[in-house]
Amino acid sequence: MRKKIPHLLCLMVILIPMQLTASVSGHDDYLQGEFKSNSSHEIILEALSWKAFPLQCAAGDTLSGEFILTNNGDIFVGDQTKYDNWLLTGIDFLILDAANYDHWISDLSAAPLFEMQTVYELAWNVETPSDGMWYVIYFNDSIFIKQVDGIIYHTTHNDFSFALTLLGLISLAFLLAHIFKLHRKN
Repeated sequence: MRKKIPHLLCLMVILIPMQLTASVSGHDDYLQGEFKSNSSHEIILEALSWKAFPLQCAAGDTLSGEFILTNNGDIFVGDQTKYDNWLLTGIDFLILDAANYDHWISDLSAAPLFEMQTVYELAWNVETPSDGMWYVIYFNDSIFIKQVDGIIYHTTHNDFSFALTLLGLISLAFLLAHIFKLHRKN
């Protein structure tokens, strides 16, 4: 019976961190809704339309990414001719917190954390100043359809804190197992 206790303790040391990791991952997926950061996306922006990607962030999280307009011409609204001058206007790119997002969709004055207008290609990187929902927005304010190929990365410093906590718990478990083993010998 005495030899089974260290094996049981080792099994607990392995299973508890795995359970903690699984529960945190499930929580993160829920907070981000259907959008999963760190994966590429290809979207079509109809004339005079926009697409927003919501991300639940903590203060100090890093949002970054890149995109490019990739289509080689679009059909003008109401016409069947394909035009190659779709690049005459780019798209607007914004990052807004929840309050400013509500203002922006209501056509009120909004203060973006980051904004670039009429861009065709962009690599970007920002740090969120506060906790909450943040929105990465592609806005097509032209009459031409736009295709956007991009990727959005969300790096949270909580992931690093969680890893340190997990490492500390594992180390503590091994230390306790070692103390228990030494205590049994005495």
